[in-house]
Parts: sequence; structure tokens; C-alpha cells
Amino acid sequence: MKREPILRELSFLRGNLLVLVASYTVFGAISGLYEPFRSLYIRELGASPLVLGLLSSLSSVILALIRLPGAYIADRHGRRRIIVVFTFGAALTYGFYIFAPDWRLIAVAVVISGLSHIYQPALEALEADSMPPGKRGLGYIIVYMLPGLPYLFTPAISGWVVESLGLVPGMRAVYAVVFALALLVAGIRWRYLKETMPDAEELRAGHIGEAFRLSLGSIRDAWASVGSEIWPLAAFLLLFSFENPLFSLYLALYASDVAGVSGLQWGLVTSLGTMVMLLLGLPIGRMVDGLGRRRSLLLAYLFSTPVLLALGYVRGFTQMALAFVSFMVCNTLRFPAYSALQADLIPQDRRGRVMGLMGTMRNLAMVPSATVFGYLYQLDPVFPFYLGFAVELLAVGII
Repeated sequence: MKREPILRELSFLRGNLLVLVASYTVFGAISGLYEPFRSLYIRELGASPLVLGLLSSLSSVILALIRLPGAYIADRHGRRRIIVVFTFGAALTYGFYIFAPDWRLIAVAVVISGLSHIYQPALEALEADSMPPGKRGLGYIIVYMLPGLPYLFTPAISGWVVESLGLVPGMRAVYAVVFALALLVAGIRWRYLKETMPDAEELRAGHIGEAFRLSLGSIRDAWASVGSEIWPLAAFLLLFSFENPLFSLYLALYASDVAGVSGLQWGLVTSLGTMVMLLLGLPIGRMVDGLGRRRSLLLAYLFSTPVLLALGYVRGFTQMALAFVSFMVCNTLRFPAYSALQADLIPQDRRGRVMGLMGTMRNLAMVPSATVFGYLYQLDPVFPFYLGFAVELLAVGII
């Protein structure tokens, strides 16, 4: 009896949205396998913490620039074709990680992968197109939560592989599996995604070059038509994105270098954080729809700000697990709140362009921050957490 309301509540999870969630779930397995050890692997291939930051900044610059024509294409030429073609392109770049003799080939992969992600605005617009307005809080928590299922075991698996084979041979084996799974995702999207823009013009290769020329004016007009409510959201996004490299690049280094957490233990920590996220996901999604987007964001940051500062002082497996899980709870709340608020504010016919510009702003914010966090980490591994704490305080003020 208790399952019926839940099934009815999730009845909107079909068609394109179901395909996207399925492909995101496979990408969740991909991310869970390589992400916890990616920074350690690239450092072992000769990159310093500062070079890691520079590689991340390079990726952010490319993504920032490529999203603009991608956003224009999403609204004029539709969502499906650009998603399918360039998902295959992004999948192929994982092959570089299998055979890279040093970090320089990784830099080539970063460039190609960044260019391939021209499809991201179309993907974000397709998500918003596929969600009923009254269910966006729940919808976005599902988009965030279900892909985390593989994180229950994949980081521990890759941690075991790394411990057994050694960091470099183990990660090469991991990336071979990642490459195969990425091609599977591309195939799923090619076979099952449907277009949501019935009046979209057919996309040809020449349109991509044209999009670079026409995108800026079109995106400017779409942004101006949304209204003044978008500006505080954009300011918040810049701060949220600025601190991202702290977690995506340097937390794994900190866990290994300072907190004394082994590879297998770090895999277990990330799996534990995912387990808590999955248990709390549906109640949090309902809360975002009931409590409201702004209040949910404020609540998330009031809790995450002190937790972030505490992360710079943890030692050992238990303390790292407690701090990481606490931060994951806050992330589980703020992601659907922000995404639902963004979808609420942007009309469907302008979502590709406005979300594309928002994504460009997000990537540009990470250009200096990845390098700054890398420089601070080389000075003292705790310094990046001080900067992150200050950024979170500013975000609370904007909210």
C-alpha cells in the first residue's frame, strides 16, 4: 500500500527523462571508477598540483567557449542530434587515459573532451523540457540521486584495483572499463532519445561554424528577456562554481597526503557518502518542492559552511568519513534546489541559450579557481579550505 503513492509520484519518469537517467547512471559508474583517483593518477604521470589546476583551468576555458555555440544550436537545431554525435566524441577521449605515457597526452584528451561537450546546453535543456513544472525539485533530485547508485560500490572496486595492481597499472585497467561504458552511454542516447523541439531546423556540419558567429547576439537577447531575477542566481552560480575544484581535484590529494587515508579507504568514504545521499534523496526532493528553492539553498549553505572548514582539519578514515558524509548531505539539498530554481525562471524556448550562458559562467569561474587552489595547496594543503570557507560565506549572503 505504501508503494503506490511513490510509484504514482514518479510516473513522470519516462521517455527522454528515463533515457537520460539511465545514461547518467552508467556515467555514475564511470565517474565512480575513475574520479576518486584521477588526480592521484595524473600526478603520478608527472603533473604537479599546480599543473593539475592548470589542466582543470584549460578544460574550463574550452567548455566556457564551446557552450555558447552549443546553446544556440540547442534552441535552433534541436537537442537530440548534437547530444548523440558529441557523446560519442567525448567517449572516445577516455582511450587517451589508458595509454598516456605522461600527463601531456592527458592534456590532449582534456582539449578534445572539452570540445565534445558542446552538447551540454542541449542536454540541460532536454532535462528541463522533460520535467513537469510542479515536480522539478523531485525530478532533479532523481537526476542527481539515481546516477549515484553505482557510487555505492565502484569507488571501492577501483580502490581495490589500485591497491592490488599499483596506481598507474590499476588506473589503466580502470580506464579500459570506463572507455567501454562511455561507448555504451553513447549508444543508449543514439537509440532512444527523442527530439523535443518539433520545429527545429536540421543540423548539418556547417551549422556549427555558423553558430559561433550568431550565438552571442542570440544568447544576449534571450538573457535580456528572462528578467532581473536571473542576476542573483548567476552571482550565486559563480561562487558555487569557483569552489568546485577544491572537491573535484584536491580533496583526494588531501585525503592521501595529509589525512592519511589509503586508496581503498578513500573509495569507501566516497561510497559511504553516496549511500547517505541515496537514503535522503527522495525526502530532500520533496522538501525542495514544499519548502521552496531559496530556503532550501540557504539551509544547505548554513550547514555546509562549517563542515567545509572542518574538512581541513580531519585526520584518519573515521573523521574523513564523517566530514565527507556531512558535506554530501548538504550537496544533496543544494543541487536540486538550484536546478529547480533555474528551470523555474527560464522559459522553454530560451533554455538552451540561457542555460548555455550560465554554464559558460560556471566554467569561467573555475578557470582561475583551479589554479589558485593548486597554488594554495602547494603552499599548505589546508589553505584551499580557508578560501572555500570564505566563498561559502559570500554565497550565504547572496541567497
